[in-house]
Amino acid sequence: MGKKRDSTKTDFSSFMCVILMLTGALVTIMISNVVIIAANPENVQITSIIPSGFDPSTEKEVEDSTGNVTKNPWYLEVWRDRMIIHPTGEEIIMSELEQKGNTFEKFLDRVAAKKNSQYIVLLVRENSASLARRLKQAIRDRQIDTGMDLLFKTDPVMVRNASAPTNKPAGTAKSGAP
Repeated sequence: MGKKRDSTKTDFSSFMCVILMLTGALVTIMISNVVIIAANPENVQITSIIPSGFDPSTEKEVEDSTGNVTKNPWYLEVWRDRMIIHPTGEEIIMSELEQKGNTFEKFLDRVAAKKNSQYIVLLVRENSASLARRLKQAIRDRQIDTGMDLLFKTDPVMVRNASAPTNKPAGTAKSGAP
């Protein structure tokens, strides 16, 4: 006697065609986005807009009807040998991080005290990954919310609604606690 064949076999070839078409459409969209960004790199901006609250550097009220976040950002621009806290422009040299009670630890203490309303965004410059990893770990140890983005050496940092200018050349940043 012969084996009985299973008559419930399903043909998935038409389904696979649909999956292949969707994959092709998604790849086309991704490639077009990359081409648009590559053609106009100045068009890419990092934004953290505060709808209302306090400017973290001055504790003054800020109103912005187009805001989209509920926490106030501190931007920490990380270079290979130093970091700059925005919007205050305070500069911290890497060698200072080895001392106990340094300026960076004091900054983290201030942010940690208000971690329900403030967070830190690391703006990592070229060739500064090792310092950025150390800083990110120190921020995580204090359970402060953090974000990260990569910047080229020449990319400017412009902070909206800031009380202090932040586009100063390196070495001229004003010193002082927020």
